[in-house]
Amino acid sequence: MNPNVDNLYAGLAGATLVRDHFDLGRDVIVSRTYAHFMAPFLMAFSPASPGKPHPAPWKPARGGLGIDITAELSLPATTRLEHIDHLNAIWWIVALLRLKATSSLFVPVISNERFASIPIVEQEPELMPIEIYPRLFASDRSANSAVTFEDLQWLADNWEASSKLLRNEDFNVAFQAVDSSLWNASPALALVSVWGALERLFSFSTQELSFRVSAHIAAYLEMPGRGRHKCFEHVKGLYNHRSKAAHGSVAKDALTAYQETFAIARRVLLRMIESRKVPDKRELEANLFGDPFWIDDVGATAH
Repeated sequence: MNPNVDNLYAGLAGATLVRDHFDLGRDVIVSRTYAHFMAPFLMAFSPASPGKPHPAPWKPARGGLGIDITAELSLPATTRLEHIDHLNAIWWIVALLRLKATSSLFVPVISNERFASIPIVEQEPELMPIEIYPRLFASDRSANSAVTFEDLQWLADNWEASSKLLRNEDFNVAFQAVDSSLWNASPALALVSVWGALERLFSFSTQELSFRVSAHIAAYLEMPGRGRHKCFEHVKGLYNHRSKAAHGSVAKDALTAYQETFAIARRVLLRMIESRKVPDKRELEANLFGDPFWIDDVGATAH
């Protein structure tokens, strides 16, 4: 398989579709399917000859992986995004849905054949393991939660046009940091990662960093008034958890702090995606003082 040349079929796990089939545009389709991804642990006890498997006996070990694939995202070879390669286009589309719908969603395997066709095709399919590691779930939805029609329509409206934001290095790094934090085994390290993303987007000085970043985030998410001040106090409190985590103080509530910080980052990124815009220093400072001249008709708050 050449993932940047072939048609790709991404197996989706951790969530279920409420629709049998949904067209995301440009021949990109998400549909229901079923496959079970298995990775048993085995042990051999003799070295292998070059190019050959280890000789018997093989013995099973406890553990392994077993993942139900419930949906398929098909990306034709002819569908290209200008700013990322074909394989990363799969990541971008799924990461957007993970951000919008549920963080329990992931792609354990990508195939060069439709999953429903694999049992009957003559040629041997090529299957590429992708996202198979344990995750921290920041979503308030349960695992195997439903991806709704509204989620899919939002994805259809945004996945292609918003990919241009990846040209902005600050957004690109921040988005990847927030998305990859879900695979961090440590809530404290995941918390630091998400705050690194927020600092990348909202800090322009090292002075009074906690206050400045918290104020810019609150002003970006809320209109002037009590709601903005309440948001500021909440974000600033979360930043204190970040400081403790960064300096080696492991708190019992690190997971809660991470989940709440992830929720803030989610609102920020969704707003930027929907508005197709990453605000610069001048725009953030103007908004901080009640002059939101740069805000378009997306609305004051992204949910």
